[in-house]
Amino acid sequence: MSTDSATVALYAQALQSTATDPSRCVCPEHGGTLKSRARATEGFDSWCTNPVCFNVWPYDRLDAACTEPATHTIQADDGDRYVVCDGHALTARAQITDGQVLPGLPA
Repeated sequence: MSTDSATVALYAQALQSTATDPSRCVCPEHGGTLKSRARATEGFDSWCTNPVCFNVWPYDRLDAACTEPATHTIQADDGDRYVVCDGHALTARAQITDGQVLPGLPA
């Protein structure tokens, strides 16, 4: 299976936009890979740009609060900790340099 360059460019752009704004919601399976657009009639559509993913949402997921269950703890080198879902943990593993992504919630 080959992936066309437009799909690769969309995927890279989605990853970059998540990196610059970590408050954006993510695909629960692939991390920071979402795009969204306004529909002509009403509302938004959001979708994962991973070429093997078929996840779509009928709302602007990028601007929505994450509703996925927290499953991981991110611990910064300065001792700060926060909990995130699987998708955010996946994205954090690829983006953080000063800290750790740990499975489970803090005690």
